[in-house]
Amino acid sequence: LPSDQEGAQVEPLPVDLAANALSLGAHVIECHSVAEVIAALQTAKSIDRTVVIHAPDDRYLGVPGYESWWDVPVAEVSESDSVNAAREEWEEMRALERYFL
Repeated sequence: LPSDQEGAQVEPLPVDLAANALSLGAHVIECHSVAEVIAALQTAKSIDRTVVIHAPDDRYLGVPGYESWWDVPVAEVSESDSVNAAREEWEEMRALERYFL
């Protein structure tokens, strides 16, 4: 994807992923809401071939905040101050992890 600095003149990805999946023989279900995705998942269970659930999104439309943390390690060794700071933050957050299984 193009960077945000390129602005509104940037064209979207020139591939229609739903049409491409259809051309490969997949059953395509278009979804534009959470309810449609839930319904599509149920429908997909009854289809006897590959199913693609196509849910276009807007990369600039965010989701509300939530209290969670993704445990994705940051490089342990780096010459970059920002990477080292991110690693330190990751180690602090990792120490707070709890397993509930």
